[in-house]
Amino acid sequence: MQQRAERALDALSFFVSDARYGLGAYLGVYLMTEHAWDAASIGLALSIGALTGLVSQAPLGALVDAVRAKRALLAGAVVMVTATCLVIPLAPHFWSVAAAGLIGALAAVTIGPTLAAIALGVVGPTRFARRAGRNEALFHLGDGSISLVILLAAPLLGNSVL
Repeated sequence: MQQRAERALDALSFFVSDARYGLGAYLGVYLMTEHAWDAASIGLALSIGALTGLVSQAPLGALVDAVRAKRALLAGAVVMVTATCLVIPLAPHFWSVAAAGLIGALAAVTIGPTLAAIALGVVGPTRFARRAGRNEALFHLGDGSISLVILLAAPLLGNSVL
């Protein structure tokens, strides 16, 4: 049973990698090329979410510790990040992008601590450091993989799809 739970953690670490950083690095390029945003507007809109994510780390970490339904919290965070990413093409205006960035940052900030809490529950404190390292390695592998997919797909599908 524990081995199955660890494999599930492996998959989770790999597949939530892009959601963990919320709107991602490609948003600025998308807004500039597809919606003619200027760099200052992009920077301001994305800074609102980034600063919110920065100052909310400790309170949201405490929330993760307090919540018993960690899988539901993680699922909710991933759904919220996904929803914010879907809002932007539908309403690519300053305040909708800023609000999506803010909400996405709050959700994304909970992903790492929640995944760590779940891992601690699966492997226990004696094996946690090794498990946390594995989670991070799989996270980076997943992040690199999605970047490679974007690199290969962008010429075929265009910026508006990505």
